[in-house]
Amino acid sequence: MSKIIFTFVFSMLIVGCSSHFESTNQVNDSAFLQLEGNFLNTQLILDKGTPIDISKISIETFTLNGKEVTRFPISTGKHTITISRAGTVIVNRVIYVSNSNTFEVVVP
Repeated sequence: MSKIIFTFVFSMLIVGCSSHFESTNQVNDSAFLQLEGNFLNTQLILDKGTPIDISKISIETFTLNGKEVTRFPISTGKHTITISRAGTVIVNRVIYVSNSNTFEVVVP
């Protein structure tokens, strides 16, 4: 009888002892707006903010597939993009970007 009780208590101790591990990965909440094309006399307005003169500010541009390209970091979510040249709106779009995505806009 004591052997049965010992076995029962021992088995309950083994079953009752467990461990639980959990890990969390945090992703950076950022994305990029990539502009490609002609930036001469071009202004970018993001979410009705202050106009940015793309042709005059010192931004990093690079060549991708033979075309001039620049990238702006933006937050994730919904954005309104307005690009104008000489007072005429040439691009007016509403976009949605998610984590680590790059949204490309061609500037004519």
